Parts: sequence; C-alpha cells; structure tokens
Amino acid sequence: MRLLVTIIILHISIFNTAFAQRIIGYYPQWVQANLTPENIDSDVITHVIHAFAWPDNDGNILSYDSMLSETITNKVHEKGGKILLSFGGWGNSWGFPSSTGSIDSRSVFINNIINTCENYGYDGLDIDWEHPSNTVEKNNLNDFIFELKTALNDRHPDWLISMAIPISNWSGQHYDLEYLSQYIDFFNAMTYDFHGSWSNHAGHNAPLYPSPSNDPDGSVSTGINYLINIRNIPVEKVNLGLAFYGKEYNSSNINQSFSGEVSTKIYSEYALLIDNGWDYNWDPLGQVPFLMNTAQDKIITIEDSLSISLKCQYARQNNLGGMMIWALSYDYLEGNQLLINSIKTNYLKIDNKLNPEDYSIEIKNYPNPFNSNTIILFNLNNDSKVDLKIFDITGNLVRHLVEDRMQTGLKKINWNGANNNGEDVAAGVYLYQLTINETLFSNKMIYLK
Repeated sequence: MRLLVTIIILHISIFNTAFAQRIIGYYPQWVQANLTPENIDSDVITHVIHAFAWPDNDGNILSYDSMLSETITNKVHEKGGKILLSFGGWGNSWGFPSSTGSIDSRSVFINNIINTCENYGYDGLDIDWEHPSNTVEKNNLNDFIFELKTALNDRHPDWLISMAIPISNWSGQHYDLEYLSQYIDFFNAMTYDFHGSWSNHAGHNAPLYPSPSNDPDGSVSTGINYLINIRNIPVEKVNLGLAFYGKEYNSSNINQSFSGEVSTKIYSEYALLIDNGWDYNWDPLGQVPFLMNTAQDKIITIEDSLSISLKCQYARQNNLGGMMIWALSYDYLEGNQLLINSIKTNYLKIDNKLNPEDYSIEIKNYPNPFNSNTIILFNLNNDSKVDLKIFDITGNLVRHLVEDRMQTGLKKINWNGANNNGEDVAAGVYLYQLTINETLFSNKMIYLK
C-alpha cells in the first residue's frame, strides 16, 4: 500500500480581543438566482457591492438585464446593511477613458451615476476601473473622483465611495492613490490573481506569503505592503480581498510549469472534488492549500476555512480597515457557507466566553482512511493552553501528543500511528481529542495498514 499522509485540519479560533470591522461582499448579477438578497448573511456582510453597471463612451449607464431593482436594495436595508453599486469590472471598463476625459463628459457621467443610485436606493458607489493605462487617464481619474465627491457633498453627503485597486505597480502606477485616498472612503485591494494563464508557473491564486519565497509574482502580504508602505494609503482604508475561487492547471505540482488552458473553479465546485481523485495539500510557505490529481497531472489552487482564518489574522494584526470578498455565493454549498463562517469567527466581534459556538471548527481528513502518518493542523489566534490526545474506539488512551501552552499561529502535530510505548497500533477507528484552554473538540479518523 502506498504511503498516505493525512492532514486533519482543526480550525480553532480563540479571541481575547473584540473586533468590529468592515466586511465587503461583492454581489455580481450572475449569482442573484443562487443567493437571493434576503439570504446574504447580514451578521457578516456590512457592505454589499452590487456588480456591475458601467459607462458607455458618452457616460450613459449600462448594466446587465434585470439587474437593477429596488427589491434588492430594500432587502439589504431591511437587514441593517448598506449596498453600493459598482461601476466597471473586468471587461466592462472600456467607457471610462472617454467618460472621464473632459470636464463636460465627467459632469454627464457623474450626474448619471447619482441619478441611477438615487432611482434604485443605493447608499453610494464603487469604482472598479480595470485599469487606467497612462498618465492622462490617471489624471482624469483624479479629477473625476474629486468632482464626484464634490457633487455628493451637495446632494448626498452620507453616500460612500469605494474603489477596487490593484496591488502591484504593474497597474498601480496609473493610480494616484495618495491623492485618491483623500476622497475615497475605503479601498478594496484585489489581493488575488497573483498567478494565472499569464504566469510562467502554476502558482497559488492568493498566497498569504510568497511561494516560493523569492517569487516575483507576489502575495497578499507584498500587495498590502505595496499599498500601505509604498503608496501611502491609510491602513484603516484598506480592505484585504479574499478570493472564493481558485485556478486549475495542467501541472504535476504547485509552482511547476503547466500546459494548456487555465480554468477558474469556485469554492462550491472544488470542495466537492476532495477525496474524489483529488488530494489535499498544504503549502507552508504560501500558507494556502491546493488540490492535486496525480492521475491527471492537474492541480487546483484553492482557499479553505484555515487559509481564510490566517488572512483574517493577518488583517487584524496589521490593523487593516476590513476584508473584501469576491464573490458572495461562491462558497454556498449544501446550505452552508464555510468561508463566510470562517470570517465571522476569525474577524468579527465575538464575546469573551469559552463556548464552542464562539469557535469556527473545521475538521478535515485528507485522505480518509489513512496509513502510516497523520498531520494534525490547526491555527491559534491567541496564545492558548493545548492538549491533544488519541483514543481507541473503546475510550482507552493511545497517545498523548501535546500538553503545552502554545503561541499564536499555525500548528502541525504529527502522529505516526504509535502508542505511548512506541508500539504500532492496530488498524481501526481512532478518536482525537483537542482541548484549547477549557474547550473540547473531537473527531474520528480511520487508520489502515
């Protein structure tokens, strides 16, 4: 039997500090049938961004058929949320250069924006111009935002303006971000798409840190550093973007060469592949998982509850203004939204009480059954007392793996299938019991020989 390594992910989040931050959820037209507005989780999503409308060359507003509706804005308002209308998006930004090219064209465009948002009851707007491409367009964007803000101060001073922005100088050089930050309420950092069909290797879609460590394509951390420390955006205005999707490559392993097309898979698609010909793997450098199908020489770069929790931890530790999701409904699977739930527990305010409902618990076993070796992987958001034991099915203690106080961060505990005496145990069902401070979590695993 070939060697299999099981990774059991216990996604445990312990809070000693309360956080209440922005959670931005992009709500594109094509997901509305799958996730109706009344089912958007208002306990998590503070601002819905409805996508997309866009300008034509004359500043008239276009949008998808049957997208704009007061029913949607009313449903969001009934649950206490705010909803903005996003203008632009990839493939829909062709009208921006002309619509912002002169003071007269900007006046028409701005008036049409405000009228559209008024007609359907939005609380403001999001600008997603992808992307200005030269100095003239950069300067026109500055003038457009200044004139837009001036018009809103007269007509709707309480409306919000947000902006989706790139996270490297490739496109970022054509944004005057320090100037724009005077007028933009918050920026939605597109901290994803670090690799794709344009890359020279099959890299992660959204690694928290570079993988490999010298990868010039960057990561979430390098992108946030670029925006805050190089482009001088106030940290409280930056929302870290989360991709609820991944990319599939024809490649034998992560960071290797690939051939053919690169396709996109959303969470609800790739989550069903695990243990169905696809093995789960964890990259300790990038702090993200990926799936591998050795029979087909394919990989999929993904997010899961654990990697989302680490990005939430990063955002909190760096005092960012919030988180942004592209896109709502992509994690909707069998009535659950595991990635949304991870944000809820790992980023938003919770009570300081030891209650299992306060923890986001994600227990995964890849593959299951396993043989030879098991890696138990879990994340601590704060220093905690940890106790980890393995029991057989009758309740007898087999192995006491950990009894220690552990520091914040990602932890990996290995069990080699041996008992406390170093003897190999019999095949069968085993239970692991993890205690964080005073709270107990447990699950079962199957050991084969």
